[in-house]
Amino acid sequence: MSYFTPTVANDSKTKFDELRWVIQIRETLNEVLEDDDQFPVSIFNVPKPLMACDSDSYIPQQVAIGPYHYWRQELYEMERYKIASAKRFQTQLQSLKLEHIVDQLIKLEHRIRACYHKYLNFNGENIGVDDGN
Repeated sequence: MSYFTPTVANDSKTKFDELRWVIQIRETLNEVLEDDDQFPVSIFNVPKPLMACDSDSYIPQQVAIGPYHYWRQELYEMERYKIASAKRFQTQLQSLKLEHIVDQLIKLEHRIRACYHKYLNFNGENIGVDDGN
């Protein structure tokens, strides 16, 4: 039950149809909510005011995670440990090859992209590999 009861304007000079407007807003919200539930955006850039106050709390100091910090030179040293970890993981899986995992991630490209609040300028294969960092 709605807490808001729309009223239709009685003034014939008024072109605004409140009931129609409320229905349109409800439909729009339902569409947006359905889309959000399917692929919710969960990876954002940190707002500039927060970065200005305490950037160290929002920028990786040891390990690059995902595409936003992958190319930071001060994090390169940890790349070999990430690769060693990936190799150990692949060894544990034995029958599953890294190429197969990347192929599966490429199939999920639209879902991965939907998690980010802005467009990622990467091709599908790079998203499959970089997001695993």
